[in-house]
Amino acid sequence: MSMSGESLADQGHPDRWRTLTVSCLGVFLLVVALTALNVALPDIAGDFDAEIGDLQWIVDSYAIVFAGLLLAGGALGDRIGRRTALLVGFAIFGAGNAFGATADSVEVMIAARVVAGLGAAVMMPATLSSISEVFSNHDRGRAIAAWSGLAGAGGAFGPAIGGWLLAVSGWQAVFLLNAAFAVLGLVGARLWVPVLPGQRTGHFDLVGTVLSVAAVGCLVYVAIEGPSEPFAPTTIAALIGAVVSIKVFFVHEGRTTDPLLPLSLFDDRDRIAGAGTLVIAAIGFNGVLFVAALLLQISWQETALATGLLLVPIGMIEVVAANSCVPLRERFGLENVITAGLILMAIGYLGMALVPQGNRPLFIAAGLIAGMGNGFAIPLSVDRIVGDVEPAFAGVAASVNDMAIELGASLGVGLLGGLQHVVFERQLDEGQSRLISQVASDESRSAFRTASNAGLFFAAGAMIVGIAVARSTNSGSVDPATIAGT
Repeated sequence: MSMSGESLADQGHPDRWRTLTVSCLGVFLLVVALTALNVALPDIAGDFDAEIGDLQWIVDSYAIVFAGLLLAGGALGDRIGRRTALLVGFAIFGAGNAFGATADSVEVMIAARVVAGLGAAVMMPATLSSISEVFSNHDRGRAIAAWSGLAGAGGAFGPAIGGWLLAVSGWQAVFLLNAAFAVLGLVGARLWVPVLPGQRTGHFDLVGTVLSVAAVGCLVYVAIEGPSEPFAPTTIAALIGAVVSIKVFFVHEGRTTDPLLPLSLFDDRDRIAGAGTLVIAAIGFNGVLFVAALLLQISWQETALATGLLLVPIGMIEVVAANSCVPLRERFGLENVITAGLILMAIGYLGMALVPQGNRPLFIAAGLIAGMGNGFAIPLSVDRIVGDVEPAFAGVAASVNDMAIELGASLGVGLLGGLQHVVFERQLDEGQSRLISQVASDESRSAFRTASNAGLFFAAGAMIVGIAVARSTNSGSVDPATIAGT
């Protein structure tokens, strides 16, 4: 079934709502895969005698591949079509999670997460670019809000689902559930997503792909290892590698005839502000989920199920807020609603840090405030990036959005987790075990609470910085040559 570009812009594709359903399932799956794993980390640490650094790599090995290959995944979708990209992505993601369920060491689990990250990098841009392509200009904003809301639902129910699975089975069940969701996505994409042929031609930018992966990998390595070993040769080398890779990437993209990332997308400062806001918001949201899941189970001694239920309200209120952000934007203005969201996130994270030990109602209240802020800030920032882009580059624009989120997520886990790691170890006496599974005394639990609070305070500060980024618009266009430094 095909439609002209004019009628599609006016009415949308007849299968747009089914496409939205599959796209929302995809993003829900990816968020559940992350948040459900967070509550399983203490059990994994116990089985593999893992430290906080090991857990960070289990989380971020996925994020590095995911974020690093997102631009390539989006460009691939622009060439092979959205449905094919969804099918390939769901299949690889499912295989990676099935592999993860068999892991018997940290190294094997990291390898499985790398495979899952590859599938996610192909699938995720296709979920958002499909929406951008099949919905009319009139309905696209609400569809994107629904997409963002389902991402919030994944954040809401992921910890609870993970906690329940741990209560009745084990951490392996978390991976098997993700694999089962991927199979469901495969069927849905095959039956419901229309065949929308790729609209980009030309050579695939392998050089840009390698440079983007190198840049993201180096940045995340610095975020994870930097707090504990800031002057180590490997940390310094990774920092230099990140700077050089980013610089060379933009120079290359500005000169090649078939760029992975057309720099013309950055002519609009709104798109730049949206991407920057997403990075910062994701640093806070994903870093806080990592830190809070460990805080509740290690310091508060909550079960995995109770931890999941305590984190559920964050995502649930995010769904509600995401669905109300469009009318609020029309009444108060986009920048003002995003700013309010970032302020609420900062207040919520501070509240989570200051809640007295074991006070569940206050912790839930703080989570509700943070989740509401996330629901205001994220969908509108997403719409800034993908809301008005030509179909041939919808996949790449979606990749910019997804890369901003995943880069922020990996940096958030690295920075907040690294800060948690460093502060915790500095409070321990010489000879005390650093293993998460051996935190047993009141003294060590108190030390872990202090370390977790440091991460939450950092997240709150980052949201304040995000306000300046979100409001850095309406000052003209950006010359792509300036970005490339040419």
